[in-house]
Amino acid sequence: MTTPLPRPKRKKKGEGGGSGTLRADREKAGLTGGRDIHALPPEDGELLELDPETISPNPMNTRLELRDMDSMIADVRERGVHTPGIVMHTKVFMECYPQWASRVKHPERQFILGPGHRRHAAALATGRIMPAVLRDDLARDRRVEEELVSENKSRDGLSPIEQALAIDLLRQRVHEDEDRALSFDEVVERAGYTAGTVSKYLALLKLPGEVQEAIHVGDLSMRAGYSLSLLKDSAGSKESAEAHALQLRGWQLMREEQLSVEAAKNRLALEGQKQFHAGKSPGAPVSLPEPREESNAPAGSTQSAAGDASKPVASSGGDGEASQVQADASAAVSVIETTKIPEPAAPEPAAADPEVLRKAAAEQRDLACRLLLAEDRYAKGAESSARLVTVVLNPSEWKQAAAKAHGWLVELKKGPSGKKRPGDYFAAVAASEDPNLMLRAAFAIGLAADEVRAARLDREWDARDVAHVQFLATSRASYQLSEWEQQQVERLSRVKL
Repeated sequence: MTTPLPRPKRKKKGEGGGSGTLRADREKAGLTGGRDIHALPPEDGELLELDPETISPNPMNTRLELRDMDSMIADVRERGVHTPGIVMHTKVFMECYPQWASRVKHPERQFILGPGHRRHAAALATGRIMPAVLRDDLARDRRVEEELVSENKSRDGLSPIEQALAIDLLRQRVHEDEDRALSFDEVVERAGYTAGTVSKYLALLKLPGEVQEAIHVGDLSMRAGYSLSLLKDSAGSKESAEAHALQLRGWQLMREEQLSVEAAKNRLALEGQKQFHAGKSPGAPVSLPEPREESNAPAGSTQSAAGDASKPVASSGGDGEASQVQADASAAVSVIETTKIPEPAAPEPAAADPEVLRKAAAEQRDLACRLLLAEDRYAKGAESSARLVTVVLNPSEWKQAAAKAHGWLVELKKGPSGKKRPGDYFAAVAASEDPNLMLRAAFAIGLAADEVRAARLDREWDARDVAHVQFLATSRASYQLSEWEQQQVERLSRVKL
């Protein structure tokens, strides 16, 4: 049923520039006798009342599912569809979008939807009339994609993946005046987002299907998903089978061990280090994480819970280009990538020597410490204070601890450059009047004091060493204790009993 609403009477000539008398218009349209003006074909912009059975869904619709339909159907059953959708003639749409013609679900129906799929589904379920505005001009001007993106942007309930699909739809469209795809800048302008936000949305579509599904259902936030999408394989690709395996492994660590995305990526870096560890042959090489954007939280602020990373986070405007990352985070990965670790020899029984295992564990812990110091939120305030107190109460440890901390911080490009001596470096930090830098430097010295002590081969481990590795394991470094370290923890636990 197609029932146009009454048209306003046309003005006669001389009454404001109308198209002519009503009679002349009827004769021009070939309407005579008992046929009335409502037999004229509907015009663009006209509000129609349609049987929803005459409308086909749009194949460009990026909604993966229609959510909250029970409340929508109940409302439509009671009050009808009170917000009109947008329709085009199916024939016009298919002529203007031949690449989509084969995907039209009901090509025999007279109309095809633009925005309004939930309203249409509710009208079908209740048998109510579907009010809709005719907009064939959207198809003729090839602006259907933009209308769908604009509609989706203004509505709640779309997942980040659905929003990404809408932007990707716009990216695939052909320029209306030229036989070419839209440029990235044109997509940004027509989508109404910042360039950084568009890049991040599109990056989600390059993730493995399992990770995309987690983002869609809300188990993984957009921010965390984007961070996983930056993981590359050994050749620098983010879309290869190897890169996808890394991204899946990162999501597995987050899900099974309740790690934040930063901790999961740090774990991947540790797992990927090519060295003999804990008496076992090394696994296949794992690509190191790409630099990640740091938050604006002050250094040393309380670390967020692991579960926070997997909650949906709304995209916000004002993001920079996705390819731009802060230099501090870049330095962390640069240090890891340039750390030269000799290829292991074939496993031999002699490799089980406790001293070999202890050295291997120390090298892993050293990397974990650097990964942790590269984080913006490297420790809780109490954890940082405890390490500072420890090194102050043990002044004999300061010199070696300061040397190691200096090496870490310089490699990570934290603090003043050009200071080759630890004393000069830390004096410059103290004079900087930068409280965040001073806190990081103090924490680094305390962390280094614990690590220097734990790495010594001439002493047995005690409770302080156990606390050190347990801190690394529960921090964002997400360190995994080696078999040798686990043995020391168990030994000291038995001593306590």
